[in-house]
Amino acid sequence: SSGNAGASIACYASRAGMRSVIFVPQSAPDPKKAQIAVYGGELVEVPGPRSQATLAVEAATCNSREMAYASHAWHPAFLFGQMTVAWEIWEQLGGHVPDWLVAPTGHGGTLLGAWRGFQHLRVSGVTNKLPKLLAVQAEPYTPLYDAFVSGANEVLPTPHVERISADGIAISYPVRWRTLLEAIRFSKGFVASVSEEEVRSAHTELAERGVFVEPTSATIAAALKRVPAETVKPGDVIVGVLTGHGLKNPPLI
Repeated sequence: SSGNAGASIACYASRAGMRSVIFVPQSAPDPKKAQIAVYGGELVEVPGPRSQATLAVEAATCNSREMAYASHAWHPAFLFGQMTVAWEIWEQLGGHVPDWLVAPTGHGGTLLGAWRGFQHLRVSGVTNKLPKLLAVQAEPYTPLYDAFVSGANEVLPTPHVERISADGIAISYPVRWRTLLEAIRFSKGFVASVSEEEVRSAHTELAERGVFVEPTSATIAAALKRVPAETVKPGDVIVGVLTGHGLKNPPLI
């Protein structure tokens, strides 16, 4: 975990009286690591990029019968939980589906879960509409973007760097890349890539509007400026997911 999912797991484990061991990159923001520790999670800091933390947790658990994987990247139940994002949006729009759904995209759980939620609404007969999906990635972690713009049907891993401000989507190789590409293309959506400078600028602009988010969430505001004018029509209803609070990552702001 970059810290957000780890904090959530540590919280629920503490409430349930269960032991939690959370692997994070050593470079993870201190507030995220502090939140894990406050809940009583055993924090394991792994040197190197986030992928090294993934390898470390795999090595620690592959032969263990006492530990179970509880995070979100590979967990099938996670997408069902994220379906409620779509239902909340539909409800708060007065029973309407937006034209576009925009979300920061690393492994893509939020975007895919919401997509399934909107599909469920259509199957249930409450709407005939599905939103177009706009997935947002932050340079240099743009494997989905690279495949989308080139028309490729396969995603290739991108090189690792030590740290970017949008750490929540610093994913070199999304585990659900195939499903993500299929959903985005089916929805006639788009994948945008934003630079570090654009993320920081968007973060400032959001703060000036009274919205304090972490850089990962700010990527969606930056991405809207990258979408071709002919892609988004005047009058389109666009909903962006801004779920990471700014205090999660103050050192890079």
